[in-house]
Amino acid sequence: MNVLGIPSVEAVLKQPAVRALTEALPREVVVECVRECVAALRRERSQGDAMAASADESAAEVARRVADRLGQRSAASLRRVVNATGVVIHTNLGRAPLAPGALDAMAEVARGYCNLEVDVATGERSHREAHVAGLLARLAGAEAATVVNNNAAAMVLTLTALAAGQRVICSRGELVEIGGSFRLPEVIACSGARMVEVGTTNHTRLSDYEAALAARPVAGADCPTAALLKVHRSNFRQIGFTSEVTVRELAELARRSNTLVIFDAGSGLLLPNDHPVFANEPVVRQAVADGADIVTFSTDKLLGGPQGGAIVGRRALVERINRHPLKRALRVGKLTLAALEATLRSYLVPGGAPDTLVMGIIRRPTVELEDDAHALADAISRAARQWKATVEQDESSIGGGSLPGETIPTFVVWLEAPDIPADGLDRAFRAHEPPIFGRFRRGLFGLDVRTLLPGDADDILACVERLAGPSQAEKSATKPQRTQRRRKRSR
Repeated sequence: MNVLGIPSVEAVLKQPAVRALTEALPREVVVECVRECVAALRRERSQGDAMAASADESAAEVARRVADRLGQRSAASLRRVVNATGVVIHTNLGRAPLAPGALDAMAEVARGYCNLEVDVATGERSHREAHVAGLLARLAGAEAATVVNNNAAAMVLTLTALAAGQRVICSRGELVEIGGSFRLPEVIACSGARMVEVGTTNHTRLSDYEAALAARPVAGADCPTAALLKVHRSNFRQIGFTSEVTVRELAELARRSNTLVIFDAGSGLLLPNDHPVFANEPVVRQAVADGADIVTFSTDKLLGGPQGGAIVGRRALVERINRHPLKRALRVGKLTLAALEATLRSYLVPGGAPDTLVMGIIRRPTVELEDDAHALADAISRAARQWKATVEQDESSIGGGSLPGETIPTFVVWLEAPDIPADGLDRAFRAHEPPIFGRFRRGLFGLDVRTLLPGDADDILACVERLAGPSQAEKSATKPQRTQRRRKRSR
């Protein structure tokens, strides 16, 4: 006797919704999903987590679960979202959005064949990094360059190729965790190098490095020092009673001791930038000029390109890195190279002010943001007359493990809706297509206009109309238009 009312697999397969799925998807996929859902229902009812029902009712319930689950599988998992969080380089939302030029370059090489590893002039085989290596080296002021799939990979490859089996000296104040629980000491250990810590958390002096270099190796062990490693604390900052040694000072010491200086510059500010938010950010080109033998950095943060890790520095060292077997395991594909080349070419302008989307977002004038925020708030108020949309000045952050503690002025549209709390608005906006991610403050849900891209406001209004119901009187007038009337500017 089926006291739990568990339906058979065949009974579920006869349900109209499931029959439709078997016509649209491979039958094996549907049957497997039905079995999983039937088993889940059996567990729930055996444990008393669900009420028993008739077999027919249970078959309909399982059919709904199957339809929901397979409907999610058939929809694209990775898709566009609207970033209204105000975090410019949002790691969870894909970090740097690419500029149109980079997107066009990716599409051009993706739609057919391309000269990935062939020299068009000679017809001979070439190296894929050649498409970006020269540009990277020229912009960084380095002798040579190469690229791998992220900055952590760049650091592992560099240390493995140049320091495996040897000592690497690093300040205790720079032993960072880069995210995802990956810590620098573990990265160094993975490379086969032996880490030597010097200094303290808040103070490291040149004399600390000198003492470590002068220390005798452990008895019976031949373990010379390969490099002085400096790491930019890109995802946190120290204030108060602190000191650290500069790249230039380390380079002078390294020359006297016949060792290398390897600098992890982190976020990848390639060239000097006069925006005040970058005042304390190390510049890749300056680090090379100051004597760093190798500099590594991310290409999908401040650089504004696709995910990757750049390695720039002395030619002989870069060639050693390129010859290491691990390099092939970490190489990037044609789409990354196409987007990165286009991004780097955007830096070849007078003054080095790149036309990347990230820099455009960071440098947007505050007065323009204020106009956009009021236009969006007005449109929301027309689309949802019972809602309250309030514009306030606030602060956006850079994100992506970059520029910790630094913010830039922005404007946020804070929303209040009858019978929908802030967390309910958050869920409802994320359930929209495309999903919309906002921010919270004082128990309110808000939309930061700094990180909105062209067309995002239309998606926001479509979501508002879906939640509140379209205003019949002004349904056609909800599209935000930047206000033309004069407003009192926020200072």
